[in-house]
Amino acid sequence: MVTYSQVIGKVEELQRRIPPKYVSGRVWDPIRGRRVLNLGCGSVESEQFKEIASMAEHVDGVDSDPLSGARYTSLSEVPAGEHNGLVAEHVLEHMTHDQVVASFTEASRILPAGSVVIVTVPNITNFGGWFNNFDHKNFSPPINTAAIIELHGFFVAEMFGWSKPSRFERHANMTPEEQGLCAFVEEQWGLTLPQYVTIGAIKA
Repeated sequence: MVTYSQVIGKVEELQRRIPPKYVSGRVWDPIRGRRVLNLGCGSVESEQFKEIASMAEHVDGVDSDPLSGARYTSLSEVPAGEHNGLVAEHVLEHMTHDQVVASFTEASRILPAGSVVIVTVPNITNFGGWFNNFDHKNFSPPINTAAIIELHGFFVAEMFGWSKPSRFERHANMTPEEQGLCAFVEEQWGLTLPQYVTIGAIKA
């Protein structure tokens, strides 16, 4: 089991290694041509599932809802070695800490070396209403999630904050006064602009 002290030590390492970055949107390029598991996929008829499927060689859904159409209801059902990618979009915040740890224990079992993992979570330090969704159970900062991923045999290659293009454009066009206010709020209270954080990792 991953300990708190291990996570904190890994967080400090990641903060030194990966500089902060804020971009407009995120891309699926790392999964192109791969056999991908989509964890917490929701309906296999959703636009997001179809978008992932259009990039990957093959995608299998994993979702506990029997009406989702997913192939698997749990990562524990997935045989090892049949996939070389995993996508978890806006699902980890709905899990407890122990469930997140268990998920990456299973991902480490399933995925061979060289596999890619893409995880996106809401940015808990965003100015907006992250806490307004009462189904959120995991209040860990994204960098703690990155630490948990790395402690399960993956190498975190990138981590960046992003917003939908319209919001990113609004931020990019802020006046100097607005930028100064945002910098002050971040310095004083640790609140930041990105809506989401994406973590990209590779199985060591």
